[in-house]
Amino acid sequence: MEAINGVTFEDWGAASGNIAMGMSAEEVCEILGIELPVWQKTNEEWGGKLGDLMAQDMSIATTYGGYFTNPKVGKFAGIKSDVPSLASLLEKVPDFDAYQKIFNHQSAASEHGHDPVAALEQYGFNLQEWSQISMHYSTWSNEYLNPNGAEYEQRFREISAIMDKWSQYWKENFKEDAVDLGGDIDF
Repeated sequence: MEAINGVTFEDWGAASGNIAMGMSAEEVCEILGIELPVWQKTNEEWGGKLGDLMAQDMSIATTYGGYFTNPKVGKFAGIKSDVPSLASLLEKVPDFDAYQKIFNHQSAASEHGHDPVAALEQYGFNLQEWSQISMHYSTWSNEYLNPNGAEYEQRFREISAIMDKWSQYWKENFKEDAVDLGGDIDF
C-alpha cells in the first residue's frame, strides 16, 4: 500500500490512535517529520481512502481498529509518551474476568446515580485507557467466541458465567443505593 504525503497507512493509523489517547497533533507531526497542514491534509486523504480500502478488504477495518488498541507501532513504536501501551494496561486487567469486574462496576455505578468515570478512576484508568482496554477485549471475545468453532458452546457458557458473576456482584454491592422513582405514584 502506498504512502500519502510520505505517511504510511500504519503510521497514519498509529497517529490516529495516539491522538485518540491524548497525544497532541503537534507531537504526531514531530514524530512523522511533517508540518501540521501536511498532517491535516494527510489525515483527510487517508480518512477518505479508508472506506475504499475496507470495501476491497474488510480486514482493513480490523487492522485500523487495532491501531486504537495498540498505537505504539511503526514510527510510534519506541516513542516515550503519556499514552500507555496495551501491554502496560493489560498488567492491570490481565483477563476477561478482571475486565468484566470493572465493566460491571462502571455499569452498576451509572445505573445507581454514581459517576461511572469515578468508578474507572478507582482502578487507575481514564476514559481513553478504558477505551483501549475495551477494544482489546471486544476483539478478544469476538475471536474467542467463534460460532463455527467446536468449543463455542463451552466458551459461551464460560463467558456468560463470568459476566453474570460480576453483574450480580455489583447489583448486590449497590442494592442500598437503589431508588424507586415511581414508588409514590398511585394508578
